[in-house]
Amino acid sequence: MIRKRKNETIKQLLHMSRELHACGAFDDDAIRRIEHAGMMPPEPLTPDEIRAIREQSSCCVYTLAGMLNTSAKRLRRWEQGLGKPQGAELRLLRMMRDRGVDAVFP
Repeated sequence: MIRKRKNETIKQLLHMSRELHACGAFDDDAIRRIEHAGMMPPEPLTPDEIRAIREQSSCCVYTLAGMLNTSAKRLRRWEQGLGKPQGAELRLLRMMRDRGVDAVFP
């Protein structure tokens, strides 16, 4: 319950900040910093989704792990559901899923 209210408050603050940016009260750097501070963590991926990303990209475990700057062992553990990607790894995987590997790593 508290988390939901916190998320709504952050969304409202971001909306007001964007309106102030449109009026000229905030410059581009300020609004960028505010948006980064208010970024919500991405939703986790299931092991099947991670495996599907690798299979759709026609990459072996070692290649995809290198793209994510992690080990093949760790990537295999994510695919087996024994761990979860977090932070930059999770964001990269979500971008690969949404846009395709070639769009993220041309």
